[in-house]
Amino acid sequence: MNSPQKQQLLNNEDFQKQLKRKQQKAAIDKQQALIKQKMAQIQAAQAADSAPVVKKPSKAKWYFLALLAIVAALVPYPKVITYEKLGIVAESIYVPSRFGSKAMLLDTNADVQLDSQNRWLYLCNTLQGERHCNRYDIVETQGFFAAVNKYLNQ
Repeated sequence: MNSPQKQQLLNNEDFQKQLKRKQQKAAIDKQQALIKQKMAQIQAAQAADSAPVVKKPSKAKWYFLALLAIVAALVPYPKVITYEKLGIVAESIYVPSRFGSKAMLLDTNADVQLDSQNRWLYLCNTLQGERHCNRYDIVETQGFFAAVNKYLNQ
């Protein structure tokens, strides 16, 4: 081979090597650009996750509280009544009437009438078509929590 042909072949090999290096560098640059893009997306997602989230108060919670308030207003509150007649003292849970229901003592089937003003309790039974009532003196009246406590301890 003569020298000019040899020189052309050597230049061609150098050209091919340089072309190959340029292609490899372009591929590496492309991969690095993709990596940078992915990292930016990940950082943006983390920033969005760490941003404070403001919760709106749920309407369901307010509806539930309103329903609870209505039920509390409509339900009769029981109380503990201590009553006595002829030296015999009894204590029972009294549930007052609401909206047409009958007032009752939890431990009797008798009809109950309460006269808070005179502090009397009337227990009436109907036997063989005749109504018989007994009057008891109210000694003490306790509230709702006493009634719950007495009911749970029975």
